[in-house]
Amino acid sequence: MKTPGIYLKGLVMAILFFFLAGRLVMNAQTTLPDSLIFQGANLDIGEKFRTGYYTSFYHYAINSYFKESNGNEHLAYVDNYKLYYFKSTDNGINWVKEQIITAKEGDIFSCALTVDTVGKVFIGITVNNNFNYSNPTAVGAGSEFYYDLYCVNNKTGSWVTELVNTHSAGNFGPRVTGLFVDANNKVHMIANYYGWQSFGGTAWEWIRNATSNTWGATITIVKFTDTPIDRSIFDTYSIVPDQQGNVTLVMCRNISTPNTQKTRLFYVRHNVSSWSAPVTITDSVAVAWNRFDALVDTTGHTYIAFLKNTKSKIPELKIIRDFGPAQTAVLNLAAGDTLNYFRIHCNAKGLFTLYLYLNTKNQKIKISFSKDAVKWTDPIPTPTDLNNYLGGMIVKTDTRRGYFTDYCKQITTVGQRISQPYGPDELFYGSIRLLEIPSTPALLLPANAALINAQGVSFQWTSSIPEVTHYRMQIDVTPEFLDPIADTAIAGTTFLFDQARTGKYYWRVKAKNQRGWGAYGEPNWYTATFVSMDEAQPSAGYSLDQNRPNPFNSITTILFSIPDNSYVTLKVFSANGKEVATLVNGYKVSGKHESRFDASSLQCGVYFYTLQAGNFLKTQKMILIK
Repeated sequence: MKTPGIYLKGLVMAILFFFLAGRLVMNAQTTLPDSLIFQGANLDIGEKFRTGYYTSFYHYAINSYFKESNGNEHLAYVDNYKLYYFKSTDNGINWVKEQIITAKEGDIFSCALTVDTVGKVFIGITVNNNFNYSNPTAVGAGSEFYYDLYCVNNKTGSWVTELVNTHSAGNFGPRVTGLFVDANNKVHMIANYYGWQSFGGTAWEWIRNATSNTWGATITIVKFTDTPIDRSIFDTYSIVPDQQGNVTLVMCRNISTPNTQKTRLFYVRHNVSSWSAPVTITDSVAVAWNRFDALVDTTGHTYIAFLKNTKSKIPELKIIRDFGPAQTAVLNLAAGDTLNYFRIHCNAKGLFTLYLYLNTKNQKIKISFSKDAVKWTDPIPTPTDLNNYLGGMIVKTDTRRGYFTDYCKQITTVGQRISQPYGPDELFYGSIRLLEIPSTPALLLPANAALINAQGVSFQWTSSIPEVTHYRMQIDVTPEFLDPIADTAIAGTTFLFDQARTGKYYWRVKAKNQRGWGAYGEPNWYTATFVSMDEAQPSAGYSLDQNRPNPFNSITTILFSIPDNSYVTLKVFSANGKEVATLVNGYKVSGKHESRFDASSLQCGVYFYTLQAGNFLKTQKMILIK
């Protein structure tokens, strides 16, 4: 009998790394890189960027990526002032590209994306009302910030462009910084005041009613007037919804005079109905979009991470948990290494990952792990391919879903760059994650303690996760498996074996992925009651006849008998153990039965068919010729 302790044996190996990540990585530093799985894809080779007066373009798209719980990935991207949408349904291996026609082509400045609870895509775009970027006119200073805000969505099944807000009479308007969806499936669009007379900075919000499909009035999230000159909040908001429906915006702004640079990091929170007053985090944050980040872990705790300047001019990584005091992260950098920028994420197992870009003459791109976001493992080099992705244009994951960071990054620039060459000409996607040890398969057939009257025995077990490539199946006459009579690696979850003699047999299976081999579970056993196929005797009225004709061309008939009403399965397998057909799968009355097998779609070769009824299991061989 299998005890709970036996069941836990394989499970412990599968989850030990993630729940004891800090200790394991510390003590097994050299083995960790083998478990880093990197995946990259070329999404788009863009057009050559046009140049001209005020051809500014975002070189990042921090809130333009979303991954649904079903695995579908979505990305919005502006190329040459046109809007493009990408979707992947196979873990980012392949992407479908679509240009969305908005009637604003040539004027689109930036975009951000989210997906609602039923899979509909919403893309916020900033458009210049009075300036065509792709064919610039003689419009000069004074109207370059005529920004209007639109939303493109496919809620009705086709793309629709909706006006959200227009620029003011002054030289300023909203620049989209992100979107999120609340518990009532309402879409919230966040935008930054940009242009003249911004003073200390202003952030706005618009809410789309899910029933009426209309956008509401402008809501001021936060407004500062404490500087005597034009200032704006930096366009790189970190937007982190939690599981309770609260949303945190982490933002940064200048509070200095025109001749100095002093930057204040702060946050505001939305408690389902309204926004809180801003809370200052620090006035010593390093000035850049990628010097701060935020996330919500799998248990609902909110983390804010940032690089704080010190008197020694060596930035420290600070971590705030649930809006408490900032703690200094324990990160053992090598001598001469200093932090430049970073990204922090939490996966579905609660393991934190830190992606570091270091100021060093050695390997600049490194990665570290933690189980509490404060005490980190020694940074280790990332896979070589990843070095081309970290930095530049980064697209964050939806951390509520618990995924590792996914990246888009400029790698290669195509075409001549003359003046103000902003933005990538080529768009790439990449992801990195840790791969768990494979789970232990559950053994299905033969059932434990089965009595088998057949020389050919069909074995079957459940699929393991994650991303298993092979299984190792062993058969032995002892439960210790000291000298297995069968020990083979196969790709599927079935296996056919011809017994050597009557007796008791034990069998077990384990799985393999890129991380390595998982653990064997407790073996099953069965008893074979035959000497050879010719000498094997029918078991109390059960029989499985040789198919007729055999060899056969496309169609053959299989006869079998059962002494009692019972549940019967009759399946056909290829020579390598892959199931190719299920001929019978249900209750049958006692007596003789026949089943017709049409193999016209199969290739010529040897096949096996297996009958199971109660404890009776028998396999026969047949040959298909054409």
